[in-house]
Amino acid sequence: MTGKEMLKGIQNLDAGLIEEAEFAPYPKRKSFGKKKLLLLIAAVLIMGTMTAATVYTRWSATMQMGSSSGIQPSEQIKKQAEKTGLSVTPTETKDGKQKSVSATNNGITVTAVQTLADQYGGVVIFRIKGLKLEDGQLPWVWFDFLIDGQPLGEIGETTPGFNMGLSGDFYEGITQDAQGNLVYIKNGQPVAVDESGSFVYDFQLSDGSLEYRVRFHWDGNPLLGKVVTFRFTGFGIQGATKYDEAVMTVPGDWELTWTLEGSAGEAKTWIPNAPIGSLPITLSQVEIGQYSMKLIYRIDEQAYAKYADFDDFQFKNAWSPYPAGVRWKDGTEMFVNGGGTQYWDAENHRFTVIIGALDAVLDPEQIVGMSFYFGTEREKCDIPFE
Repeated sequence: MTGKEMLKGIQNLDAGLIEEAEFAPYPKRKSFGKKKLLLLIAAVLIMGTMTAATVYTRWSATMQMGSSSGIQPSEQIKKQAEKTGLSVTPTETKDGKQKSVSATNNGITVTAVQTLADQYGGVVIFRIKGLKLEDGQLPWVWFDFLIDGQPLGEIGETTPGFNMGLSGDFYEGITQDAQGNLVYIKNGQPVAVDESGSFVYDFQLSDGSLEYRVRFHWDGNPLLGKVVTFRFTGFGIQGATKYDEAVMTVPGDWELTWTLEGSAGEAKTWIPNAPIGSLPITLSQVEIGQYSMKLIYRIDEQAYAKYADFDDFQFKNAWSPYPAGVRWKDGTEMFVNGGGTQYWDAENHRFTVIIGALDAVLDPEQIVGMSFYFGTEREKCDIPFE
C-alpha cells in the first residue's frame, strides 16, 4: 500500500475511531515565519517514513504535525496528552452507544474530531465533508458559540470579570517534504506562489474534506466541564479581496453539543523574580501547563512614574511581554506562540499575560527556563527557573 492510499484510508475512518501509526522522527523543520502552515501527518505517509504500526491514539490532521513554525509533537508528548486527558475525541450517546459528535445538513457533514484544553485555553478541531471549493477559493464559516446553553456574547455582558476570546482558521493543506521544501499535502507537488508572493493554498485534503480549528483563551472562567455548543449556520468562501464580504454558498443548521473535557492538573508554577535584561521589569511568576501559560511581571514604580501611561512605557522600552522561547532540560530552546490576553494592574504595578491554545503541546516537567527579547536592539535575556 502506498503512502497516499494509507492517507485516504485514515481520512475516511469514522471521526470517533481515527487512529494513527507510530512514525520515525521527522527531520527537524524550519520555521515558516508568519505564514500559518499547519503540518499534516499524511506527509509522513507520502514520504514513506513510517516504520511501525503501533496504533494507540486518535489525533486530527491539523494537530498531528504541530504548529505553523514546524513544531511536531513527539510520540511521548502525544501519549502524555492522551493519558492526562488533555487530548480528547468528543463523543455523545446515540441509541445507547458512544458515537462521534457530528451533524449533517444540505450535503455537508461537520464532526468534532479532537479537543485539547487545560487551565487557560483550548482548541477544537472540526472536520468538514461535502464543502466544494474551486481553485483559488478560500473557505469561510459562520457559527454561534454557546456555553451551557447561553450565547458567549450574553455571558460577557452579564458576568463581571468574564474574560474569554476565540478565533478560528482552516488548515491550509501545506507541509514540508524530506528536504524541507513546501509541498501540497494532497499530491506532494511544490507550493505555488501568486503574483504578490503569497502562497496558493489548497484547503481540501485528499478525500475532499477540510479541517477547521477554533482556539480559545480564558482567565478565571475555564470551559472545562462545561457543555459547549457550536451552531454552524453556513459555509462559503472569502471575498475576492480583504475588503469584500464573505459569500455564503451553503446555508443550513449544524448543531454540535458535548461536554468539554481537558486537564488542568499538569501545570507547574515558578517564582523567578528575575529582571528582564536591563529593563525595570521583573518576571515575578510563571505558570505553564501542557497547552497554555500565564506570566506575571512587576514594573518598577519609580521608573514607571516617568512615563505617561503603560503604552508609553512599553513602547519607549521596546518591550514585548511574550517569551522568545522556552528552554528544555536537554539545553534546546523552542519558540511557542498562541492566542491570548493581557492586562495592566495599575494599583499593584503588575502586568499579566495569558497565552492559551499554544502552537505546541508542552511537557512542563522538562522546562527549565525562558528567554525574552528586550530593547531596540532586540537583546536576548535568559531566565532560569531551576
